[in-house]
Amino acid sequence: MWWRLFLVLGAAMAEVQDAPTKSGVKTWVDVETPEWALTKTTSRGHEYDLVMSDEFNNENRNFTAGMDHLWTALNLPDGVNSAIGYYSPHNTYTSNGKFLIRVDEGTVPIQYWDQYSTKPGWVNKNMYYTGAMVQTWNKFCLQGGLIEVRLQLPGALDAASGNPKYPPYQRLVESDRGFYPTWPGIWLMGNLGRALFSASTRRMWPWTYNECDPRYKDMQRISACNATPGHGLNPFQGRGAPEIDILEGGGNEISSSIQIGPGMPFDYRLYNADDGGCFYDKKCKYTGANMANVPSAAFKRQHWYQGLRYAANNKCAPNATYGQQYNSVYQSVTAKKITTNTCFSSPGDQQAIPASCDVNGDLGLIDGVGPTHWGVNEKSTCFAQANGYKGVYLCDPDNQYYRCEFARPDGRAKTNQMTPFNYQMDALSANWFTTQEAYRGYMNYSLEWVLGPNGHIRWALDDQVLFEIPSQSILNVPQGGNETNPVKLPIEEPMYLIFNVATAPAWGTMPPNAGYGPCRGNQTDPGWLWKNKTNRATVVAETKICDSFPMYLSVDYIRVWQDLRGQEENGSHIGCDPASHPTSTWILDNIGDYSDANNSVIDVAGGATCNSDDDCTRASMMTGICVKNRCQCTTLWGGPRCTWVVDIEPNWAFRAQASAKGFGPTVPITVSLLALVILAIAFIQYRQSKGHFMFFSKVRGPSTPVTRASSVANDDVMSTEERTVHRAMLNQSSLDNASFLDSHGHVLDSNHGMDIGQTRYELETTPSEGHHVRFNEKAFAIDAYGRKTAPSTMI
Repeated sequence: MWWRLFLVLGAAMAEVQDAPTKSGVKTWVDVETPEWALTKTTSRGHEYDLVMSDEFNNENRNFTAGMDHLWTALNLPDGVNSAIGYYSPHNTYTSNGKFLIRVDEGTVPIQYWDQYSTKPGWVNKNMYYTGAMVQTWNKFCLQGGLIEVRLQLPGALDAASGNPKYPPYQRLVESDRGFYPTWPGIWLMGNLGRALFSASTRRMWPWTYNECDPRYKDMQRISACNATPGHGLNPFQGRGAPEIDILEGGGNEISSSIQIGPGMPFDYRLYNADDGGCFYDKKCKYTGANMANVPSAAFKRQHWYQGLRYAANNKCAPNATYGQQYNSVYQSVTAKKITTNTCFSSPGDQQAIPASCDVNGDLGLIDGVGPTHWGVNEKSTCFAQANGYKGVYLCDPDNQYYRCEFARPDGRAKTNQMTPFNYQMDALSANWFTTQEAYRGYMNYSLEWVLGPNGHIRWALDDQVLFEIPSQSILNVPQGGNETNPVKLPIEEPMYLIFNVATAPAWGTMPPNAGYGPCRGNQTDPGWLWKNKTNRATVVAETKICDSFPMYLSVDYIRVWQDLRGQEENGSHIGCDPASHPTSTWILDNIGDYSDANNSVIDVAGGATCNSDDDCTRASMMTGICVKNRCQCTTLWGGPRCTWVVDIEPNWAFRAQASAKGFGPTVPITVSLLALVILAIAFIQYRQSKGHFMFFSKVRGPSTPVTRASSVANDDVMSTEERTVHRAMLNQSSLDNASFLDSHGHVLDSNHGMDIGQTRYELETTPSEGHHVRFNEKAFAIDAYGRKTAPSTMI
């Protein structure tokens, strides 16, 4: 008997890490993805293989933290871009084979800590809409690959709204924006920063810099200057949390972008580009403020990024008004004698300036073969244009640097709320015009991300390219100014996926009365009265749009393919903690930056879709079964398909406290834990060889494969296990908490008004910075390590 146990022990030692499923189905692939979608050909002609998919065919999925193997819905207010919406898990679900985010109209009271006030303190605020955000943060991440999302955008489409139904493929115009009052987003962020948790993204977003530069070493939280960064990080490696937006926005334009840092110094940017918002429409009167190197005589050298590639949205019907001739545009650009200061606002612009409004963009044949060219609207359809938004300058509340939007004035005392910082970030972005088909039907939005110096990031609509950023555009930046232009890396961080729908007056599309009050107005507000007192028609029209809520973002599927055949110069990978860019120990040691009392980090064992037990177990031993088409794991096993050894380390909160003394368990402890895992696996394998299977402390005999037609006794199997290994405790860290308060200071559930405790939370907003929300607990602030401190103590 014992010799057999030792054989099993040896086999277990080789399988402590992840292993394939018995059926061969990949960990993150939905078994209901059709066979024809298992591969996809890229723009370079390479065949990629499916590595992740979600078809959303299971009804009524619950995306609350700890309930889904892939997605987690946040429970907090949106705290960026003057947001007026709350994110609730109750507003996201699956129905009829679709993933839905429902946007409701209605007042939600919150109380937050205003860190940019003269005297930071409590502020009462109303949110007027409820939407949702779901993330795959620290669950599913990728480095490179081809992502495709089939979706329908939200809007007021019913006849009562007054939104006319246009002929097919008619281009929407600016006056149509009011019927699309939300701001949906499908995007990615580096795993080292968790969107809306400002303590995790501060000085992390959106860095892509790997040089030891004295100008930036104190601005970048994980700098290449550091020989001993600890936390499982690699020495001398600069890290960050960049952003890729597959799409964001609504109305008549959709934006696609990347956001990276540090940004170009002022010498390489557009002139006076921060003068109001005129640069969004490229109608600034100040010379050189609308487009880099336009007019030609105003610039002595190259500015901004070179060689970006823009293409047409041929889903729009042709309109001769927008047509261009390649030879005319090419000769005008190469001669460098452009005299206009605007884009398509002056006579002659149409044949003098590329349709992209970027004279530094590529004008070559698309993909080297054509027949059309980058940057030239030869088919007279809609066309992608360079976004006037080029990024923002980020600062802490105490900073007095002149470029800080909310610079602390002389005479105002410091608040000492956080480590000082001030730096520029860059947004490389294109806006492309769209049609009503994006709101009345489903379209395929895709992102092709090829790693390495010869790679690119490429956006397409129904497989037609719209915009492309070659890696060389980031690596070869203009020089020759008063200071060196920092050379950033093309994005290579492990990135996770995000779906959300926001509402805010800062966006190009917004609800009625945004900035004045609720959707139907606030007649006690002078601004609303000034706007509508004598404009009855406006009130009636806007009320019809308010009546159109709820609105829905509807996603049919998401699929991800990667190069598994070695065709690309640089391979693509899945995983949130690759050896090249580790994240797990950093997150573990700073878990308070990534979670709060309403947004705990909870491990989910099982949950992937399945057709049989073989989809939920290793080949060598029974590690899980298929119950109602979802994997359920046996004791000690986790992961979506029960092929991973569960995390038996102490909980994250304990490790975060212990990290002050070191960077993880000592070698003897690590060896002991590993030995325990191996012995446990060996014991389970031995028990299974005798015909016993362990399910959450239950033992049962071998069963037939569980399929959709199978039935399992309720007393024989338990639901998918949720191991709350990493829960952030309420009394330890309440960063970025999503609760709001009633008039008595009780924390309420955002959907049902349920009293969940007497704790009071604070929301810190960062007006000039993207993706930053933070909460503090009662009369205390919470520092970067999850410890209670006085509000004025340095973090």
